[in-house]
Amino acid sequence: MILSLLILTPFLCAVSVLLPVRRMFRVWMLCAAAVAHNAVVVSFWFRLPPAEWNGYLVLDPLGLIVLSIVSFLFLFVSVFGIGYFEHEQRLNRTFMTCLLLLLSTMTLVTVSYHMGLLWVAVETTTLFSAPLISFHRSRGSLEATWKYLLVCSVGIALALMGTFFLAIAAHDVRTLLLPSLLSAAPLLSVNWLKLSVIFLLVGYGCKMGLAPMHSWKPEAYGQATGMAVVLMAGGLTQCAFLAILRVSQICFKTGLSDFFSSILILTGVLSLVVPAIFILAEKNVKRSFSYSSIEHMGILALGLGLGGVGIFGALFHMINNALAKVVMFLTAGSIAQKYGSSRVDDVRGLIKTYPVTGLFLIVALLAGTGMFPFATFHSELMVLNAAVISGHYVLSGVAVLCLAVMFIGVSRIVLEMVHGQPTEPLLAKKENPFMNVAIAAAAVALVGLGLWMPQPLERVLREAAALLGA
Repeated sequence: MILSLLILTPFLCAVSVLLPVRRMFRVWMLCAAAVAHNAVVVSFWFRLPPAEWNGYLVLDPLGLIVLSIVSFLFLFVSVFGIGYFEHEQRLNRTFMTCLLLLLSTMTLVTVSYHMGLLWVAVETTTLFSAPLISFHRSRGSLEATWKYLLVCSVGIALALMGTFFLAIAAHDVRTLLLPSLLSAAPLLSVNWLKLSVIFLLVGYGCKMGLAPMHSWKPEAYGQATGMAVVLMAGGLTQCAFLAILRVSQICFKTGLSDFFSSILILTGVLSLVVPAIFILAEKNVKRSFSYSSIEHMGILALGLGLGGVGIFGALFHMINNALAKVVMFLTAGSIAQKYGSSRVDDVRGLIKTYPVTGLFLIVALLAGTGMFPFATFHSELMVLNAAVISGHYVLSGVAVLCLAVMFIGVSRIVLEMVHGQPTEPLLAKKENPFMNVAIAAAAVALVGLGLWMPQPLERVLREAAALLGA
């Protein structure tokens, strides 16, 4: 029952932080839950747990990758939170409760082996992540919260329709358990399955923030705290992508890979072009990083759609993207807390006032735009290599152009904030070691993966890619 306990433990911790306890006690409870969760997840890399609840809860290599991402992100966020809430005086009861409930539901997403249960888990993550956006209770954050709820609810409704169509396609199978669907692939109705695939991709793609379903991302990421955005950009989006990976497994077994790939490639290209257009007029570093997040989702879709080495690159990029989001959004969150803003006009001379944070912002630029030696460079290169191998020369050229424009757009904002005449901060007067340690750890991990891939990680990535037909 270890998977059930892994889901239940953060839920019980969430109940405990609802009690009338001190503000910092909730922060330390968050850290304790993160450490315990991470320790269990690390043990899964040595031996996967057995299936539970008659096969409804199963952890396979694909789920292990996403579960590990979620667990490590939560650990980074909890350490960062120690320093963040030393200066933040707002009541954090609801915020901490939703963080823990979000960890519980994201864990459920990674181990759900029933397509209906998977939909329920993804929908629940939307409900618990929405209050995180409105932590500051400003007009902008409340508007962003409602926009997030509205757009993602429409997407989840479409995903529900896709699940219904999948059930119709699997009428002769009489279950939506993934192993049964894969083993009885010839019995699935092809026409109903195609309709299901379209609705599922649009629905879960909306949750990922793929273009043109991306409109909620700049608003939500621009208003939420750095801690919340890391879990949304690095965790929730990967959970939604896991749902798309499950659909890809079904398409591979039923011979619909070409049909599914064509839609993914189109969506991936749009997700590269759209942020490259909007980034050039942006003046807010958090919003610029949100456009970078849309771009990274496009890379994931492209890698999966191109197949072959592109699938391995997409799976590797899931990890690298998550680590990059830690560096990017925790740094942006640290700046927003210090200056009360993340706009270029309000933050100048960062490297002089806060040398460590200024250095982290430059690192965030390089990591987020896929520069060597960060691992994002290698995973993006794998996807581009897959495009060239498959003969998509125009596509690869467009991708390179969009990546270059994104680098120019983000670097323009970052360099303006780092240099210039220093702006006086509003709150914190010195660097916080806990906040800096969390960011530095993610940056070191990203460089480490860029220089050397551990054998256990390569093995799991290859096993996961094999499930998708690579």
